[in-house]
Amino acid sequence: MFWDKIKDAFSSEKSVDDKKNKPVETGKNRFTMLVSGCKDTGSIILEGDVHGTVGKEEVTVLFKSGKVSHLKIAKIADSAGNDLEIIKDSYANIGFEHIDESDDFKYALLTNIEFQIESDVNKAVENPYILGLLYEYDNYYKDEDFVNLFFREMVSAHYLLPIHMSGDFKGSGETVLKKDTKINIYGINLEGGVNALPVFTDWTALKNWADKGPANWKQETIIVRFPDILGCLKNGGGFIINPYGPQSFYMNSENINNIVNSPGYQSQFGEAKIERKVAKGGEQNLLVYPADNEEVSAIKRRLINFGNTHSEIKLIDMMLRVDEEGIKSYLIIMDIDDEDVRKYYKEVYDSCRDLLREVVYLDFATLEQADFAKNMMTKQPLYKKN
Repeated sequence: MFWDKIKDAFSSEKSVDDKKNKPVETGKNRFTMLVSGCKDTGSIILEGDVHGTVGKEEVTVLFKSGKVSHLKIAKIADSAGNDLEIIKDSYANIGFEHIDESDDFKYALLTNIEFQIESDVNKAVENPYILGLLYEYDNYYKDEDFVNLFFREMVSAHYLLPIHMSGDFKGSGETVLKKDTKINIYGINLEGGVNALPVFTDWTALKNWADKGPANWKQETIIVRFPDILGCLKNGGGFIINPYGPQSFYMNSENINNIVNSPGYQSQFGEAKIERKVAKGGEQNLLVYPADNEEVSAIKRRLINFGNTHSEIKLIDMMLRVDEEGIKSYLIIMDIDDEDVRKYYKEVYDSCRDLLREVVYLDFATLEQADFAKNMMTKQPLYKKN
């Protein structure tokens, strides 16, 4: 069935994902494994249930702290200790060529599915962390740490929403829709007469629905995040993730309201608050350039884009600051031809806040204020106006 939603405000750019340009890679082995145990047998061995198939390959490790690592599997053994080259849908013991033994592996996720810190309309949508957590929800839902991680990843993920648009729409990527464009949103009837909005973590999950879904569906989708999903719900309605598997999860209106009103959600999606800090005399801070990773690279791209779209900004640079208590923040240094610099700080924060996973704070300073950092700014700035 359809839910008719007319989006009069659709004059802005929307991310449109066209399945015709994103074929599902059915030949590639996909797997997730949520770490359930860690043992030291001379080297670190991680244990857990493998969902899918994995061999001795490079995998991504997603930590609950937000850290992302890329490691090469060197050893695979089953629950009986038998060495294997590959393992499928079984309990596994996995070792690596090199691993940081100081990492906290509780609820870390191993996967060969691409981790996407932000959506990219030129790539098929993937959400390996929430997918892996969905597989294990029934086993760990009584653990508060797991539940907090589960809902954090749920609201941070980007999903595929199947739609039907009026008119002869063609293409993929970012597009501007006409104001009178009508978008039909599908609903699914659940047991008990409940109607839910279906959203999907990836094209594999969407295919499970499309094979059983409405006839003659033109396979149009848009990429949405949690706040976008809320805007599509009918009064008192809920949504369901991956209704036809591989693992489903239904969110009713009560649970949605609990999340939206939580401090964690408000800190991520609520009104940004800028606090002024005055440096203490004699305060010791470590200041370095941040190592490149998915988070840092994505923030840099957005900062450069911000500079390119604001002619009054002459310079932007980015450093990693660690204070005396060990709290990490990214220090954004800006040279702005405008006395009201605080409005730019808020704009930059709003632009980058969804990328803050491992380091969750942004500090700001003008180039003049950042005299304390000049000795450390030994590289070309991230952005400099021509």
